[in-house]
Amino acid sequence: MSSPSGHGLTGQMDPASITREEARAFDRDAQERLRVPGDLLMENAGAAVARAAARMAHERRLARVVVLCGTGNNGGDGFVAARHLLGTLPIEVLLAGERARVGGDAAANLARLDALGVAVFERADAARVDAALAKRDALVVDALFGTGLARPLDAPTRAIVEVVNRSGAPVLAVDLPSGLDADTGKVLGAAVVAARTITFVARKRGFDLSDGPRHVGEVEVVGIGVPAR
Repeated sequence: MSSPSGHGLTGQMDPASITREEARAFDRDAQERLRVPGDLLMENAGAAVARAAARMAHERRLARVVVLCGTGNNGGDGFVAARHLLGTLPIEVLLAGERARVGGDAAANLARLDALGVAVFERADAARVDAALAKRDALVVDALFGTGLARPLDAPTRAIVEVVNRSGAPVLAVDLPSGLDADTGKVLGAAVVAARTITFVARKRGFDLSDGPRHVGEVEVVGIGVPAR
């Protein structure tokens, strides 16, 4: 599948971009009509993230990868990416929340990391993220929030985002930078400033609106096993 990629201009929407609801409808159609299970979609997405992270770390001569995961499906993509990166680069997986809140396909992929003996640091806060990035030798994979976020970040998550932005560490955002509204491109209290965004199926509408162009960086569009059409 191919789709336009690169930077957009504020106020000009890419005709191939999709909204939050269109992204949800794509996932529903893939699972219900085409019989592609959510776990497989997540596997394909996370594997693509891992490939992009390995390339980016190599290009920038970074020694390790810090994967910041939320408790939803975006975090699940991060868990898959971490598994695929095993043996390629040292990884550190930080979960910004409680394990008990991780469900569905994301929980299955968290369990796979557990089975492999990968330590996942639970309830990671801004101080823990700051410590992980102190050496300035890491690529950050931002898998905190995906397209579903439509409310301002809470104070603890906002603090994490601010630490990431202050650190100067290059960020690969998963689907879109956490804290950016997928439809409007507005910052929801705070948003990750990504060097690169790997997004699934198509660009998101907000990439080219409002604050979007200042946060998404270079955009790479990848398929997840189902044609965009």
